[in-house]
Amino acid sequence: MKHTLSIGERIDAWLGFFSIGAGLGYAAFCGLFRGPSGADTYHHHLIQAVTKKLTTRFTPLQLQYLFRTYDQLYLDYCQSLQIEPNFISNGRSLKGFWIGSPTARYVVINFHGGGFAMDATGPYLEFWPSVARALSEDDITTGWFNVTYTLTPHGTYPTQFREAVEALRYVLKDLGRSPSDVLLVGDSAGANLCLAVLSHLSHPSPDAPELGIAEPLKAIVLMSPWVSFCHDWPSMRSNEHKNIDARKVTERWSQDYLNGVTTNYYTEALEAPEAWWEGALVKQTLVLAGGDEVLLDSIMAWVRTFRKSNPDTTLVIGQNECHVAPLIWPLFYDSHETEQGLALKGWLNERLRHSNR
Repeated sequence: MKHTLSIGERIDAWLGFFSIGAGLGYAAFCGLFRGPSGADTYHHHLIQAVTKKLTTRFTPLQLQYLFRTYDQLYLDYCQSLQIEPNFISNGRSLKGFWIGSPTARYVVINFHGGGFAMDATGPYLEFWPSVARALSEDDITTGWFNVTYTLTPHGTYPTQFREAVEALRYVLKDLGRSPSDVLLVGDSAGANLCLAVLSHLSHPSPDAPELGIAEPLKAIVLMSPWVSFCHDWPSMRSNEHKNIDARKVTERWSQDYLNGVTTNYYTEALEAPEAWWEGALVKQTLVLAGGDEVLLDSIMAWVRTFRKSNPDTTLVIGQNECHVAPLIWPLFYDSHETEQGLALKGWLNERLRHSNR
């Protein structure tokens, strides 16, 4: 169901920027005394503070009202490069757009993060194309299908899960691509969807149409995957003042996503036992995380479980990096190469180059 803001909520949204300004001023002062429990640099301290203030001050609907949609950003991206937009939609609720060719050597299905409540931002159309360009320099061609799934509160579980499954069905069935040429990529909530789809391939859920594949997917790349809605992990406390995520926001957004539905292995991958991942239909997995993010402990716990039956699983932890640092820091004019970004490009180059021969 489509939700809209009232006039009062719209006025409140614009007035909220005064609160953001005040919060920034307070953070600027406190940042001078942040100590070892705070972010590694003053700039990063301000980034984390502003991001937390934005997500705590505004509702998801207000954030969607104030910021441009992924589709709008994509149109600007195409205009800047003087290329034709390639939007995709069908009668099965699939929506998305292509960057690169669907006939490229590899197809990457990309699910953006944002707690299921926020759209992607400008850096997504800078970082991921930079990954594609780095691969193309070694003659590895990739076509990226970016899924613009329904955001909460307009849709809740299992809407986004179904749309993610449909994205893979579209690439495999409608385009006729082989699973061995397909990668699933996602950050945060998008990585949550990647794992939901992976679970569905081996253990079909009644919440989404069944999708069988004859061979494993080429790879899955998970950046700061949201694998647990639990907030009792030690990193939730130790990294509280280093990261962009506010506890009350992740609690609210996970509840909004579930919308009263009991959590399950498709919504929280960490809840699944070790045996669940035996025979997972993926050849290789890369997991990226920031050393300063609150989700770190849950991510490491999931990797330990998954790796027992899927040994070709690589975990990279970026030192002093927050949640989805390669995507959030450039939004605030910090475009230096992150450890996670470098590791991602290197890993993809190595794994795809050998297969490309």
